Amino acid sequence: MHYNCWEAVYFKHDLATLSDIATRAAALGAERFVLDDGWFGRRDDDTSSLGDWQVDARKWPEGLQPLIDHVESLGMRFGLWVEPEMVNPDSDLARAHPDWIFGPPDQTTGRNQLVLDLGRAEVRDYLFAQLDDLLSAYRIDYLKWDHNRLLPVVDAAQTEGTYALLDRLRAAHPAVEIESCASGGGRIDAGILARTQRVWLSDCIDPQERLRIQVDAALFLPGAVTGSHVGAAKSQTTGRTQPIAFRARVAALRHFGFEMDLRALTPEEALVLAEVTRWWKANRDWLMRADILRLDSADPAVLAELHLAEDGGRFLVAAGVAEMSRQILPRPLALTGLDPGARYEVRLLNPEDAPPRSRGKAALQHGPLVLTGRALMAGGLRLPVAWPSTLWMVEGRRL
Repeated sequence: MHYNCWEAVYFKHDLATLSDIATRAAALGAERFVLDDGWFGRRDDDTSSLGDWQVDARKWPEGLQPLIDHVESLGMRFGLWVEPEMVNPDSDLARAHPDWIFGPPDQTTGRNQLVLDLGRAEVRDYLFAQLDDLLSAYRIDYLKWDHNRLLPVVDAAQTEGTYALLDRLRAAHPAVEIESCASGGGRIDAGILARTQRVWLSDCIDPQERLRIQVDAALFLPGAVTGSHVGAAKSQTTGRTQPIAFRARVAALRHFGFEMDLRALTPEEALVLAEVTRWWKANRDWLMRADILRLDSADPAVLAELHLAEDGGRFLVAAGVAEMSRQILPRPLALTGLDPGARYEVRLLNPEDAPPRSRGKAALQHGPLVLTGRALMAGGLRLPVAWPSTLWMVEGRRL
């Protein structure tokens, strides 16, 4: 269970602030603290220092060790953000090796950065040495490996070089997990999945957007490798404000984490976040191994999926109301993948998220039901009325 500091501090790193946030993350249940962009070179914004993978002594006069010590004292592991394939024109590396830049000399930058030519062995050797030094000097068990612009030209040698660098790094540091991130989901494929343990679907963590993205990505990706974080109440990418229950429950459907300024949480929001975290930890052993089955919803406002345990003995229905429904009452949601002849106990996990409406009461709101697999797949399950930005979670167990 991750905490990533990006949306809390961005490039403004200091030990006292990040130690405070780490303490809060651990109290809410985080198990890994990831220090994101801004720790290296003279990286005060996104215009400089990519390629200069030395700890910024202005921000970290004693290096990263004091933060790592604090994180570990709280029972968490430590992860670090890197973007090895990229270089800023304003960097010591670009000034020393302009010949290492990939693509034509008159290309435009993307996010103020250029790409390094990983088809060249000397470039891979340099990057391996930089990352090997970091992983040898510090107890880092996780790299968030980013890639924040498109390639200027298509070249198979660039991909093969990236794979070679990842393979070499993993051989030298086999216990280090790597997340593939490319402005979110720009690089998720079979080749990268063979070399990484986690992928990042999108830098937009507005749960309304993530709900759709996650449902579609589940056609190809299991939950265990699919990172999903709880963001701030007001999304930095859409400007929408979403309730904590919706943000937390959407993220808890995949490899779970937080990515907001925890100092801004109200006591009520912290309670919800801690409760969803406890639920995820209690269920992740089966949930992260489950098959994710898309459910066909009769209501286009509802996006739904069923997580079916390996042995078929339990399942989770997740039905998100992404927008205002045109239906006066919810349409039954037909499940799938169940044993028609078996009986299942189904329980609504979050009845407290129901709005104060007098109409459309559903039996699920009053306690568990026992229904056959045939009834659940043919007749369907009627969920309570919900406002937009609600995610119903229904747990089922075979009797």
